[in-house]
Amino acid sequence: MAPVDTLVLPFEKETQNFVFQDVPEPPVPSLLRNFSAPVKIHYRFTEVELATLIAYDTDPFARWEAAQHFAQDCILEQVEHSARGEEMQLNDGLAQAFGGLLDDRSADSALVAEALILPAEDYLAEQMAVVDVDGIHAAREFLRKGLAGALYSQLLERYEHLNNGLAYDKSPASIAARSLKNVCLSYLGCVASDTSVLEEQLAQSDNMTDTLAALRCLVMNDWPAAGPALAEFERRWRGDALVMDKWFVMQASKPGHDTIKRVRSLMEHPEFSIRNPNKVRALIGVFSMLNPTGFHAPDGAGYRFHADQVIALNGINPQVAARMASAFNRWLRYDESRKALMKGELQRIAAVEGLSSDVYEIVTSALK
Repeated sequence: MAPVDTLVLPFEKETQNFVFQDVPEPPVPSLLRNFSAPVKIHYRFTEVELATLIAYDTDPFARWEAAQHFAQDCILEQVEHSARGEEMQLNDGLAQAFGGLLDDRSADSALVAEALILPAEDYLAEQMAVVDVDGIHAAREFLRKGLAGALYSQLLERYEHLNNGLAYDKSPASIAARSLKNVCLSYLGCVASDTSVLEEQLAQSDNMTDTLAALRCLVMNDWPAAGPALAEFERRWRGDALVMDKWFVMQASKPGHDTIKRVRSLMEHPEFSIRNPNKVRALIGVFSMLNPTGFHAPDGAGYRFHADQVIALNGINPQVAARMASAFNRWLRYDESRKALMKGELQRIAAVEGLSSDVYEIVTSALK
């Protein structure tokens, strides 16, 4: 990494002015270093400034924040392009910045791993006045696959370097290395139709982190090997409640309008019980709160399914039912069709005879 001159300027008053003199180039602000304040900063970074921070900032948080900011801007820009009927395009500056992260062997592996993970769809939704569920998913997937294709050789080289065959180790350095290795794997696995690298890691894994990373990549990308791999995982871990929760989570979070069919099927699985709060959260909760394209399917199937479960849970565990009902809380931020469908389900829940006070409070507050 090239040396960079830095000057720390603390903000101590409500209003402050800083004047730079005899500076050959405009300074690039590195804000909230060391995560110094839990506030939102409104500053219009340019792409060049963000790329500079990603490449040269000496503060890990600021470097991560710049990578997330750059990726967020690129994704939301592609959402707008798609909405106008324009073709989506990969931002070369972002690809170069991410490539620089991969090549930076002096950086902490944990930092690089976190910086390479694209902002989640629910976070991206928070940046929009009216949430474009399918647009966000399509743009994020386009960027993920575009980066994977553009940086494939670098990702593969870094993955192979980190996949050194050493025995599982709980040291911080090993945990960071595994994290980066599996982030690289997640990119590689979304574009390579040859899934041998995923299947090989799955077969040779001696720890749950590597196992779940490879299995998740197979499932999320809907590769043919996903079905047999899920069945083998279930065969091996059936009876271990905590591990099976992860199995449910993985399948409930798979993007797509058809995932609801799988969720309904999994509710009949012997390891699932609607009376078990952990199982409810792992399957029903993950589907409704962490799977935007599944829950917000245009036909309202996800909403109807979820309302049915809230009503069923109302008579079993009102507290869990209330938590599940909160999935509808932000219904006003969606398009008119989805708003109408969600409002209808909230009204259906509110009309249930004997509705618990917990659920009633959540539902009526949402409807106000």
